[in-house]
Amino acid sequence: MGFSWTEEQQRVLDARKKNVLVSAAAGSGKTAVLVERIIRMVTDPEDPVDIDRLLIVTFTNAAAAEMRERITKAIESRLEEQEGNGHLQRQLTLIHNAQISTIDSFCLYVIRNYFHVIELDPNFRVADEGELKLLKSDVAAELLEECYEKGEEDFLHFVECYSTGKSDKGLEELILQLYEFSMSYPWPKEWLSECAQAYRVGDSKELEESLWMGAIRRYLGQVLAELKEQTRQAVELIHQPDGPYMYEDALQGDMKLLDQLCGCGTYLEYAEAFENLVFVRLSSKKDANVSDEKRQAVKEGREQIKKVLKGLKEQFFYSSAAQVLLDIQNSRENMEVLMGLVLDFSEKLSRKKKEKNLVDFPDLEHYALEILVERTEDGWTARPAAEDLKNYFTEIMIDEYQDSNLVQEMILNSISREKDGHPNIFMVGDVKQSIYRFRLARPELFMEKYDTYSKEDHAAYQRIDLHRNFRSRLEVIDCVNFIFQRIMSKTLGNVEYDGDAALYPGADYPEAPCENQAELLLLDPDSPDEMEEETEANARELEARAVAGRILELKESQKVWDRDLNEYRPARYSDMVILLRTVSGWAQTFTQILLSYGIPAHTSSQTGYFSTLEVQVVLNLLRLIDNPRQDLPLASVLKSPVAGLCGEDLALIKSAYPSLRFYECCEQYALGPEGEEVQEAFYGEKDSLVEPLSQPVRKKRVADKLRSFYRLLESFREKVPYTAIHELLWQILRETGYGDCAAAMPGGAQRLANLNMLVEKALDFEKTSYRGLFHFIRYIEQLQKYDVDFGEASLLGENEDAVRIMSIHKSKGLEFPIVFVSGMGKSFNKQDVRSKIVIHPDLGVGADYVDPALRVKTPTLIKKAVQRQTDLENLGEELRVLYVALTRAKEKLIMTGAVKKLAERLEAGDGVADESGGAGTGSGRLSFLKRTSAGSYLDWILPVALNSDSGIEIKPLSLLELVGLEARQQVTQKLSKEALFEWDPDEVYDPQLREILEKRLNYQYPYRKEAALKAKLSVSEIKRMGQYEADEPQDQMYEEPDIIPLLPQFIQKEGKEMTSAQRGTVYHKALECLEYQEMQKEERIRERLRILAQDGILTPQEIKVVDVSRILLFGKSSLAKRMAAAEKEGRLWREQQFVLEVPAAEVYPDYQGEAYVLIQGIIDVYFQEEDQLVVADYKSDRIRPGREGELAARYQVQLNYYQRALEQLTGKKVKEKLIYSLEAGKEIRVL
Repeated sequence: MGFSWTEEQQRVLDARKKNVLVSAAAGSGKTAVLVERIIRMVTDPEDPVDIDRLLIVTFTNAAAAEMRERITKAIESRLEEQEGNGHLQRQLTLIHNAQISTIDSFCLYVIRNYFHVIELDPNFRVADEGELKLLKSDVAAELLEECYEKGEEDFLHFVECYSTGKSDKGLEELILQLYEFSMSYPWPKEWLSECAQAYRVGDSKELEESLWMGAIRRYLGQVLAELKEQTRQAVELIHQPDGPYMYEDALQGDMKLLDQLCGCGTYLEYAEAFENLVFVRLSSKKDANVSDEKRQAVKEGREQIKKVLKGLKEQFFYSSAAQVLLDIQNSRENMEVLMGLVLDFSEKLSRKKKEKNLVDFPDLEHYALEILVERTEDGWTARPAAEDLKNYFTEIMIDEYQDSNLVQEMILNSISREKDGHPNIFMVGDVKQSIYRFRLARPELFMEKYDTYSKEDHAAYQRIDLHRNFRSRLEVIDCVNFIFQRIMSKTLGNVEYDGDAALYPGADYPEAPCENQAELLLLDPDSPDEMEEETEANARELEARAVAGRILELKESQKVWDRDLNEYRPARYSDMVILLRTVSGWAQTFTQILLSYGIPAHTSSQTGYFSTLEVQVVLNLLRLIDNPRQDLPLASVLKSPVAGLCGEDLALIKSAYPSLRFYECCEQYALGPEGEEVQEAFYGEKDSLVEPLSQPVRKKRVADKLRSFYRLLESFREKVPYTAIHELLWQILRETGYGDCAAAMPGGAQRLANLNMLVEKALDFEKTSYRGLFHFIRYIEQLQKYDVDFGEASLLGENEDAVRIMSIHKSKGLEFPIVFVSGMGKSFNKQDVRSKIVIHPDLGVGADYVDPALRVKTPTLIKKAVQRQTDLENLGEELRVLYVALTRAKEKLIMTGAVKKLAERLEAGDGVADESGGAGTGSGRLSFLKRTSAGSYLDWILPVALNSDSGIEIKPLSLLELVGLEARQQVTQKLSKEALFEWDPDEVYDPQLREILEKRLNYQYPYRKEAALKAKLSVSEIKRMGQYEADEPQDQMYEEPDIIPLLPQFIQKEGKEMTSAQRGTVYHKALECLEYQEMQKEERIRERLRILAQDGILTPQEIKVVDVSRILLFGKSSLAKRMAAAEKEGRLWREQQFVLEVPAAEVYPDYQGEAYVLIQGIIDVYFQEEDQLVVADYKSDRIRPGREGELAARYQVQLNYYQRALEQLTGKKVKEKLIYSLEAGKEIRVL
């Protein structure tokens, strides 16, 4: 695209001092335009803006980092053209502090700067996601327990109505779900109150005025209008020369009924009309001149209309209006109890977080909102902090605006200048790519502005459409447009896919030497009778095999355009991606199949980590360490390399004690060998699993392995009280050898990376407010339960030639030459509309009416409305997800899916013939009913693809063809193996290759010695190294610390003496915080120590260690007086950190190379006298009188490094190095 901007892009670049909404279609270059616009604002010769006066909000941290990097490079590029430009140099400095961040990071910025406004402790910590799940679960359980203790009748009735199973987990999850929903609103309590208010319906008038009733009427209006249009078309059909004219009376009667239904305005009117629905029977008259096809089409169409009307009646008019109202009223108390529980949970959680000084991401938004906005009766007003920020930021730029929510909208509006008559918000996004409804994004915010903003340049509220696509070939663009013009509309997908929304080609591709037509690869998992066994084959696996076969074909024949080479080149595996709606279960299958076909593949996902074998084994071992009496974790670990038993061994153990739990069987079996009769009962006399002679040996071997495992398990259990979780994990991997075993398995590098990642997660857990193995296991289980997965550790390099497999969500913003969109036959997930309580952000909570006494449960009409609206919006989201998937392709798009009874659907045209029905516009759009009844992507795609004008090549693939493909693949592999074995190992087939291989196999890393060196050492480590015995290795990488079991405080000795190191640390803290003038008066010293204890800097136990007389003695010393004088003049520095680079040979005498190492340390204190420096160090070591010289010798190396660091860093000479011995009460000079 270079620097040649289109007319629309130029309008975006020129727009200033107004609100601008940029609707940027896929591949339209919005990021490049946004960066250029920022650069032009910064470099405007008439009105330049400093980069830190722009607030740039992105959707992800990665996008923010990319934006900052692009802006920096653009400024640097301009600076190369304009050397010495002070303004540009200033921007390079300001860019580091510019607000280019996610909305959460901006909220954090607001809170850090204005925490005092809401009296928030500024030392808060943003909680880890797993920690939050634990905390919320604990708070919810605690809340329900308190409610049970109170035993209020309303609560107990609610529990009886809505609890599931034998636990309250369902209720806890319901409370959490409602809480999460409420936090996406600026005023959560009001939203919850409105949800409860919906059930306080007094009469039919209030019923008609409710929001959810309006949703029902809108839906009925859409469906009935379409049924009326279909009936009108049927009437036209019967009037054709060979039409079934004898059906006219029945169809006219149908039109009358539908006219009556379309004329209804209230629920009562609809109910009455549906109750009185009576269809006239079709005439049975025969006429040879009437087309059988048209007769059948009218009959089937009429039956379909009757079926739809019956469904509407059952869905919304299942009972009398009076009963509907009564069910809602009888559910009111339960809903009030539920909303009360959510409010109590919110308050209780807030208190817990404040106790722990934690905040989560919704807190960041709500705290920021509280700082910026004050709630009023008629809305809100900006607070002083908002005025400050409004005056500071010249413009607010929001990327991916379609994914904003209501809280974020209010935050950014509060700091805009719109209320002052100077709109200054620049928004860019694409509502067709709004795919985060599950995160409570509100695409309606985008559409509200899309529909109201003017396209005129002079407007203060302007909309600019960027619909030229610079990514894809014409074949891809035509395919995408053809599909979405027929399935996306305002009523489903939030946007009318018209000329403004369509894609237009912008990329310049030279004529291709190969075919780039879009493809629809379909396979039928059904099989003929002679292959009945194959019918049970997984359709997912069959689809993966079909994709693998197509990839191999493309690898041989497809060419892709390489912009770097400026020519077409053969397609590589890395040019291809497989996109899946969900990777769970699918990605693993596809990866395995592709690898079996010799195709390198890599899964990039945020799920699957916890389900990997190696992680499961280690987690199960942790569960056993915490509680060994668990059957399933025990079986898992015993069957792993940790214990080395097999399935037959486990069966042998269980058979020895059939009546005991498995863990009890293992404990008993480990005590000794079993009786002979047990052995015979298990193996039998004739059909033994092993030879009889081996049975005693096997028994002993199993028992030995069990005993060995239990000893190992017990050793880990003993370490738990005093070992950090991450260290325990390292010890498990090291002592069991499981890390090495995992590395030796297929995909070993990936497995080892996953285990290392588990250690990292343990480190993350240790930063939370929870402690201990029990809570770590809960932490992981909560992450698993709520799908807070991390994805497997990534080992894929940018240049690795492998097929990527990823979710459609993860692919957003990316592009690939060849895209497979697979799993299109998979059913949509509709789980959220099937639960007892359904939640919608606008319509509120839809619940069942439950009467436990009568054992009655029925959905309320509110729930019916919420279910229908949620289902429609979910389908709209699926449409947008599909749009994102298809628009990732640059050159070739291949859609794949499994379809049962494929031949029948292809022959029938899958309903394509009636696609002009809809609104009668002739647009070719699938009917509203067909689109809203879709259960998978193929239900949308197949009817469109069957249109002869679609340009999509349909490739049906039967099971027989797949079997043939598999057979050819196996034959090819077999021939390759046979050819390999025919090679003569002594013959040199390729001398050049042999030489390369020999060099690689015999290669020795030249820096082995350097790799063994520690890159950074502390001064204290170097001092200890100097004290090693002569026979001790000098390059010791890690010194195993002595393990001191941690004793509970109640059995510790009252006055247990601190170690020398601990005592020294206490004195250092005290001397660091005391002023030198204070050290000459005992009362001042004691007062300061009291303040240190009060502030938590020193504990009461540590205060007891401090000998005030020693500090007083130091305060009267000549060294302290010199320090006090220097401090008064600002020439004294305490606790100064440094890092010094020195030759490694200086630290490691046995090393003769040229490498360097870093020395780090902290200088207790140094001060300047005249133009030279004095270094001093406090020591609390115990020394005998008259042997102070030993102390100086002991720390000489340490102070020499202090001297060296100071002289290098300050350029001043160190004239004295002094140690003050608190034990001896005197200063000691170090040479």
